[in-house]
Amino acid sequence: MAVVFPLAHIAAVVLGCVYLAAVVFEQQTVKYLLKPTVTMLIAYPVDSSTYPGIFYGLVQSAIGDSFLMVPDERMFVPGLVSFLAAHVCYTASFAARWRAAWPGVPLAAAATAMVVQLWPGVEREPGVVQAGVVAYVCAIVAMAYRAVLGGNRVLVAGALLFCVSDALLAWGKFMQAHAWTEPAVMLTYYAAQL
Repeated sequence: MAVVFPLAHIAAVVLGCVYLAAVVFEQQTVKYLLKPTVTMLIAYPVDSSTYPGIFYGLVQSAIGDSFLMVPDERMFVPGLVSFLAAHVCYTASFAARWRAAWPGVPLAAAATAMVVQLWPGVEREPGVVQAGVVAYVCAIVAMAYRAVLGGNRVLVAGALLFCVSDALLAWGKFMQAHAWTEPAVMLTYYAAQL
């Protein structure tokens, strides 16, 4: 069976590669133009009437991208809220019904360990950021758990890649950024969205 990729997704992959090159070569203008554009290209072929949670989750992600690109710390909370809304949309779109199952244990353990590791950096932030980080971790873990419950391997891979992307992003923001942090974040983020 042949896999058909919509033209918008092919364009997203090409422009995503250009974006990653712009990250490596520190081309800010190119980054500003491409970051939300790539996410909207991923969203474009998604049927909003059939998959509204996925479509609106991608739109919220593009809005979050736009907030987080602005070099102003005051834009972090609106970006965080946009991505939290995206995860609520994704979670609602996954067809699994809620139930207790063993995958919740390692997901919760990993999330708890990550928050504990990040907390020294997070606690230096204002209370709204601290509360936002905790709420966001709960939302992304719920999204990953619901994806796992559904059993669709593509959704599980996307959800777990999103968790990795956000863990790298959080580590870079609250603990210690490295030269490879932003390219690794964006590579896993775009792979999760596709």
